[in-house]
Amino acid sequence: MVRHFILAISCVFAVYGCSTTEVLKEPVPEEAETRESMTEEFHFGFDIDDFRIRPTDAFFSVENEIPEIFQPDSTLISESARNAGFRIQIISSQDVREVEELRRKFNQWIFEEIPQYDPETYILFRQPFFRLRVGNFRSRAEAIEFNNIVKRKFPESWVVHDQIDPENITHRISLESNAE
Repeated sequence: MVRHFILAISCVFAVYGCSTTEVLKEPVPEEAETRESMTEEFHFGFDIDDFRIRPTDAFFSVENEIPEIFQPDSTLISESARNAGFRIQIISSQDVREVEELRRKFNQWIFEEIPQYDPETYILFRQPFFRLRVGNFRSRAEAIEFNNIVKRKFPESWVVHDQIDPENITHRISLESNAE
């Protein structure tokens, strides 16, 4: 009996839930009429439309001024750009003896096997690692070309962006010009 009663109530709810409801539609006043009626209700003493931000003009009038103290010094930019370049990093290790030994092996290998290059080697320390870097290249393409040669002996070498010595740029030396 209770089961029939619950079934009947759920059917009644289903019928009422699925029945259509009639929505009373009121005419929507125009935007201008709504604005006029709002202005009549609340008088601010000024026209609030002058202070509205529209999506079309939200960021056109915003101009941020950077204080002089925060503007970069043009002499520093030109100096850092002058020294910007690439090097080949062969190893990064905490053991300075390992880095020194690899530097010695590299210099011996480059002198014997690849005489067309005469790159400088640098051991740099940035805590906690010692890094062995080679060469001074202006462009990444030159550094990649040299790195492809270095990878024959040191396969884990890679090109890194670094501050270079602009007076000692690494170039490929033509062996024919040296023979003459």
